[in-house]
Amino acid sequence: MNRIITINSAIKNINILQTIARTKNYNFSINKITNNNHQRFYTTKADDNHASNIINKLKQSPCWSCNEHIEKKKVFCPMCNKVQKPDSSVDIFFLFDIKPHFKIDLKDLSHRFKSLQKLLHPDLFEQKNEKEKALSKEISTSINTAYNILKSPFLRAEYILNQKGYDLSSVGDVDPEVLMEVLEIREAIDEGTDEEITKIGNENREKINEVSKELESLFEKKDYQEALKRTVYLRYLTRIQEEIHKKLEFHI
Repeated sequence: MNRIITINSAIKNINILQTIARTKNYNFSINKITNNNHQRFYTTKADDNHASNIINKLKQSPCWSCNEHIEKKKVFCPMCNKVQKPDSSVDIFFLFDIKPHFKIDLKDLSHRFKSLQKLLHPDLFEQKNEKEKALSKEISTSINTAYNILKSPFLRAEYILNQKGYDLSSVGDVDPEVLMEVLEIREAIDEGTDEEITKIGNENREKINEVSKELESLFEKKDYQEALKRTVYLRYLTRIQEEIHKKLEFHI
């Protein structure tokens, strides 16, 4: 049975296409036909070779300089070696070439981040044209933003949930016990000495680690509803830690 899939539909349903590719149900031809001035992919039931091809195509974009199709996560074009424009649609896990899991190796992430930043050091672009200088700054900023999200348990959890279609703002009433706990901690911070605040900070950091462990399990089980609730709690703990840091820094 033949099927027609629009490019937009293919992009929106890439996970489904990947499943189809794995189960070897359909062959997605990269040949295109025109219908009402819209490009479409023509597909037919066969092996999974072309399905992999189309998925790879969706992860590529043309180089602005030489028009070579390259992976969107690439910082430089392998053909002309020009720095590329950052693509906001690229999954930040994909950008660092790591698996999209909540549990990540932070040391490995830091190593990958530093390696990317070395490639984009301003000194390396002194002799480049203005466009390349601007692009290097732009992609460097994007990499910094992505790194800050991934290294934070809260921001990483929020990002994964958003990717799965879950929004923290959709959470209604927060557990009253959680709110009372937060109020008591903030009151203790306001009234405490530096030594007492430091102790609160250490205890709060332990809570963050505990909730992060819970989230590892919840994401592994794909229990996104419960992960959403625990991420809301993690947001409060993260804000408390930031408040403690600012207060102690102010007293130095």
